[in-house]
Formats: sequence, C-alpha cells, structure tokens
Amino acid sequence: MNATTTLELGPTFETFVPANKRDSKGRHIGYVVGLRDNGVNFYAWVQNARYLGNGEWVEFGVQQRSRCFDSLKAANTWAYATARERIAKLHA
Repeated sequence: MNATTTLELGPTFETFVPANKRDSKGRHIGYVVGLRDNGVNFYAWVQNARYLGNGEWVEFGVQQRSRCFDSLKAANTWAYATARERIAKLHA
C-alpha cells in the first residue's frame, strides 16, 4: 500500500488590480489576483471585484476556481495577464 501525503498550502496573497472604471454606484471596478502554493504546486485565480477604499474590496460574480501551475512565475504570469485581458475587454 502506498501512503500519500498532501502538502499544506501556505498563506494566500491577494491584490486588487484596478480597471480605471467605475460601476453605477461609483465603486472602482477591478480584479483580485490571488496566489497560493504548497512549495510544489502553485495556484492562481482572478476574481471580479469592486474596490471600497482603505485597502478593502468585495468580490463580485461567480467564484472563480484556481488554476494549478508548476512554478510561481507561470502562475504569476497567467494571473496578471488574465486580469489585463479582462480589463481590456471593459475598455473595448
């Protein structure tokens, strides 16, 4: 019998990327980019959000699933590129 070990995930890093647009209530539209890892697998996600001020935001829409990557660089590159693509669609 093979024993499997699940590595514990480390802390979550999240940051708000503004789209430089406002919604009908005057809140800043943007995306939360999230990253997390267990030292072997690196996870990233991009979630629609509204900035409330003072470093606080609220997530909007359907909760996004994270994607798994083999490196932090790949996870980081995908997440920020995805946020930029979504912001570009808002301005189109």
